[in-house]
Amino acid sequence: MHLLPANGLLYFHLAMSVLAAPVTRPRRLRRVGTGALVLIALLSVAVSVLAGRILLHRGETMPGVQVLGADLGGLEPAAAAREIRAVTARRLGRNLTFSVGSRERRIGANELFALDRSATTAVAFEAGRESWGERGRALFSPLTQGPGVEPVLTTRPAARKRLADLLSGFVQPPVSARIVMRGIQPAVIPTREGKQPDLDALLATASRTVLAGERFSPLTVTFQPAAAPISDARAQLAADEARAMVATPVSLTFDGRDLGALEPSLLASLLRFREQGARLVPLFDEARLARVLDPRIAPWKRRAVNAQFAVNGAAASVIPARPGLAFDVRGGLVAVTTAAHARSDRIASLGLVAIPAELTTAEAEAYGIREQISSFTTEMGVSSSNRIHNVHLMADYIDGTVIPPGETFSFNRSVGPRTSERGFLEGQMIVGSLLLPSIGGGVCQTATTLFNNAFELGLPIVERHNHSFYISHYPMGRDATVSWGGPDFVFMNDFRHALLIKTSYTDSTLTFGFYGTSEGREVVSSTGSQANWREPKLTYALDPAAPAGSVRTERGSHQKGFDVTVFRKVLRDGKLLRQDSFTSGYVSVGDTQIYGPGRTIPGPYFVIPTT
Repeated sequence: MHLLPANGLLYFHLAMSVLAAPVTRPRRLRRVGTGALVLIALLSVAVSVLAGRILLHRGETMPGVQVLGADLGGLEPAAAAREIRAVTARRLGRNLTFSVGSRERRIGANELFALDRSATTAVAFEAGRESWGERGRALFSPLTQGPGVEPVLTTRPAARKRLADLLSGFVQPPVSARIVMRGIQPAVIPTREGKQPDLDALLATASRTVLAGERFSPLTVTFQPAAAPISDARAQLAADEARAMVATPVSLTFDGRDLGALEPSLLASLLRFREQGARLVPLFDEARLARVLDPRIAPWKRRAVNAQFAVNGAAASVIPARPGLAFDVRGGLVAVTTAAHARSDRIASLGLVAIPAELTTAEAEAYGIREQISSFTTEMGVSSSNRIHNVHLMADYIDGTVIPPGETFSFNRSVGPRTSERGFLEGQMIVGSLLLPSIGGGVCQTATTLFNNAFELGLPIVERHNHSFYISHYPMGRDATVSWGGPDFVFMNDFRHALLIKTSYTDSTLTFGFYGTSEGREVVSSTGSQANWREPKLTYALDPAAPAGSVRTERGSHQKGFDVTVFRKVLRDGKLLRQDSFTSGYVSVGDTQIYGPGRTIPGPYFVIPTT
């Protein structure tokens, strides 16, 4: 209510009317002076006016109360709080400038400070009520300026970090004392003191600046010294310790055997100095020390041997793992460091530690590989010696593969690239309707044998592709082709135990046996009728390596193409576990016209690989 001054005048006129009214003095009081009576009347009126105004403003701020120049007199707390927030927000919305010489940085005041509205409102409400004298001054002097109240500002939690980030360019970080080894002598590089802004002082000054007035003067950044964590004295202590550590050789022994000594120059080259709080600690570099010591103990090291599986006919057993022996790197570090700190008998005894195999005996036994649960054999057919060699090599790569439960087997991942560097010879591969020379020929024989084994075991087939044309010495519709960087053959082990793949071969046959724990599975399969017969026809190919503009014809077998589907049911204990099917589409094999570069090819064509 901004009518308080008018109310004050009302009380004033009322008092004057009382004083102006005629006074009938009783006879007994005629002796009392007229001045005294007037004074008593005035005091009575003043008390009445004061009491009345106190009652009138009991829920409001006192007349004349101001915050940042805004008059809050007569406002109820909620209205006063809104006015305080508005005027303070305008003030905090301005930028503060911090300067160091000619360089300046600016930041919004509201990024450093926030208004405590409740506290400020409480202070404003109490202004003018501190004592009866203050109340009287506020109530009887409505036309004079009332008390000014400063907003209560709080420093934001992130204010120190924001101010530190703002002034980071003015920081000169201290540099700790350090040690360098010059031969076998440690040298101390002295510390350098730094300086950093006095954030507490700057925040206090910034708060006063915000409250002082509308115009913010630039604030000069004050600095305080920043001491380095490592003093010169601490560094000198570490240097003295290092000097003693490399003063004389450290002898090495293993199991009573003399392994020579680490000379002072070598010890010095292995020293490093690590900061630990306010200390520098001389230590030997563990990795470099290990490289020095490991060769000396190498004759007594031993590689760990994984647990393996041996098969004898249909039975499988575990060949126990054997732990290895390796240099005890941490023990060697402790031994050399201890010896280096000794004044006499500077001898470090080195040792070995046991290292477990990657596949322990217990882990191998937990795989549950106990017996042969599947076996499948395919005939080599008419094969060159190179093809037979490649089939045997791929079988060797696969032999001993263990597939944990829930994991998948990928042919390409298991066998790897078929290159001459890995021992593969030139054989043949199918491209379109042609049989062409290729390094690693015979790969499809291996993949087909594996597919039929996984098929007969009832395993889920994740990826399988049939050959371009039908090959009669494989089961109808149950062949598989693979290519490095192309088609793959993948199946998953959905047994509760692991599977072990073992291989055996001759020059005419290839056999894969799967070992594990039988789960009572039964596979029932059937092969559908050959359908969608396709007559042989002329096909086209581009040979980038052929002479430009050339054309040649390769005669095909004139075998018809067709589609066929193989159906499979997987039962376990008489209940259907899985039912799936595999469809193969074989192309017809007619003659093929092969074009060199630069000729127009009459129809669709495939490209003959150049590698």
